Amino acid sequence: MMPGNLSEALYDYLSSPGYEPQEMVDIARGMGLPPHQRHELKAALAEGLKKGHLLKLRKSLYVLRKLQGGPLTGRISQRGSRLFYVPDAASASQLAALRPGEDVGALLITPFRSHGAMDGDKVQVSVRVQAPVRDRRNRHRPQASDTRLEVRVLEIISRGRDRWVGTYKSTGRYGMMMGDGKTSPELVRLLTPPPAELLPGMVVVVEPRSYPLGQGEATGSIVKVLGWPEDEGVQITTIMHKYGLADTFPTEVLEESERIPDTISPAELERRDDWRQRCVITIDPETARDYDDAIAVTRHGTNWELAVHIADVSHYVSPGSALDEEARERGNSTYLPDRVLPMLPPRLCDGICSLREGEDRLTRLCLMQINRQGKVFKAEFKDAVICSRRRLSYPQVLEVLQGKASTGDAEVDAMILEAGKLADLLRRKRFEAGALRLDMPEMRLITDDHGAPVDVEVETSDEAHQLVEEFMLAANESVAHALNAHSLPAIYRVHEAPDPAKLSELAQELKAYGIKAGALNTREELNAVMDKIEGHPDEQILKVQLLRAMMRARYSPDALGHYGLAKGDYCHFTSPIRRYADLVVHRAFARLSGTPSAPLPSPGTLATIADHISETERNSASAENEAQQSMMSRFLELQCESDNPRVWDAVVLTCWPQGMAVEVPLLKVKGFVSGADLPHDTSWYFERHAERWTSTDARCLYPGARLKVIPTRVDQATGFADFKPVE
Repeated sequence: MMPGNLSEALYDYLSSPGYEPQEMVDIARGMGLPPHQRHELKAALAEGLKKGHLLKLRKSLYVLRKLQGGPLTGRISQRGSRLFYVPDAASASQLAALRPGEDVGALLITPFRSHGAMDGDKVQVSVRVQAPVRDRRNRHRPQASDTRLEVRVLEIISRGRDRWVGTYKSTGRYGMMMGDGKTSPELVRLLTPPPAELLPGMVVVVEPRSYPLGQGEATGSIVKVLGWPEDEGVQITTIMHKYGLADTFPTEVLEESERIPDTISPAELERRDDWRQRCVITIDPETARDYDDAIAVTRHGTNWELAVHIADVSHYVSPGSALDEEARERGNSTYLPDRVLPMLPPRLCDGICSLREGEDRLTRLCLMQINRQGKVFKAEFKDAVICSRRRLSYPQVLEVLQGKASTGDAEVDAMILEAGKLADLLRRKRFEAGALRLDMPEMRLITDDHGAPVDVEVETSDEAHQLVEEFMLAANESVAHALNAHSLPAIYRVHEAPDPAKLSELAQELKAYGIKAGALNTREELNAVMDKIEGHPDEQILKVQLLRAMMRARYSPDALGHYGLAKGDYCHFTSPIRRYADLVVHRAFARLSGTPSAPLPSPGTLATIADHISETERNSASAENEAQQSMMSRFLELQCESDNPRVWDAVVLTCWPQGMAVEVPLLKVKGFVSGADLPHDTSWYFERHAERWTSTDARCLYPGARLKVIPTRVDQATGFADFKPVE
């Protein structure tokens, strides 16, 4: 073996999966080198150290310091005040060489290595291994995880946002824009005269001229004045601009959608499985406008036949068309409290593709045969046409399942009852397989005709919701398994195992609530903890903490499994009207159903799409959360002015001499209760040694205690509220 070839073999060995730091003799043995080549290996190691490609740890152990093959790419994610590098799919696989067997996830970037990058920017970075801090007390054999990865941004490939939104401040020559420090810089100097109607405190949209880099300032020009923050609709419009969300479609996209015929050709009907005379129903929220899934359940002895019909959007949206490019760019629909920003134009999402009652619609069909053990023993994939028998809401289905009402159609009623039995079986078997029970009640704001919040509604996962959920999970898993088995290029929904360090932190947090958690190394232990959390006074807070310890689900061209659902193969197939990932899967599905189709994307293109739609999903989630919190603040503000405000259950987080920090778990709002506002029927005093408030009649308020409160003041900028205990 020549020295050059030996160096290549050395780097291949050091970057092999599962490699941990080794001495030279172990490396030689692992590479299978004969004794006479040991001196060449020693020279290759010395050369690698000299060039900075290798790092020598304590006890003469060697690891790769730099990745071979050049810089990595990915995006920037800001969490609080800290910046993180999130690698794309290709870069993540390369990083595995530096962290064998470990999911790198996100890497911290120190400010002086950020090159002025901001949240959402696509960047090129260099990553290298830094030696661990020497600790003479730590005598264990060094591991790759003992080292730390240093990230330096080399180049900003593209900016995540081409508009900044903030509040106008009249200072300097033309004024300043004050941003949030995440979606926009904290201060932006304006370079052009402001519009005549602009007044200090109004919300403006600014086009960047220069970005903050080092000591340099951000500059820009005003392109739009949105108005006063408290004006009707300005809050939501501001959030849309901040996150680059559009409520209109380009002209060419709308024109293309208008050219799609309303009717289905006889030839298309002829080639499809005809389900128009069979009992097929849709089940959706009462407020839903688009229906992209329908079901049919039939009992055959001890087995069931489950048909899951999904709107065939791919029939109308061709790869590379204007509709397709716009849907890909949006990635998904975004759901704000007072409006929906759809992925597809209304003519498709609310019309042609929506599985409306009594209208012929094209579908992709996943037809599953399920035995009494809840196992799918046969799955068929077809193109079909349906005419939905009934459009039902969750409350209607729940009443049928509970025997309280009828749909007016005996066949539909019977099918719902049979579907309920099958869903119960699938749900029970899923949890027995180790799926995590992470159901949480969802809070929904009710708005009036003007978009103002007027009430709060809590949505829980009842039997009707669970019925639909289990059937969609079964279809997603069956399609993913078939795509993977046939090696068809597709996009999978993946969810990696949680970081052990985060689980260890969670276990310590649970102890403070009196819950023994153990090591939390397995799904069984996590589910045991969730059983203990169920019914706990602080159930909602603890579930949020548990969710934060989990990895975030994402899209990938590789079937890496779904930890939370305990499924090896899993994809998104059931919502192509609102998710681009499902549309990509439908195009691969065409090969399973034997439909002529366009060429499928290359692996590189799929990886790019997966990274992009993972980012658009995160962007939409951030916008939805901010809009929810903004509208919630407005709702509480109106409650403050009400003569009869609603009473909320709050949990004490921390006690101080001035009062207490509290949280209303249902609303996900934090606030403050002043000691002066505690009930006046007795005297209260703060016990510093115990960090609690105690009354003269022996009542106590301490972290974890619960009390009922009403809001008295709300800070619109932060969402933080002042509360007053109810007597």
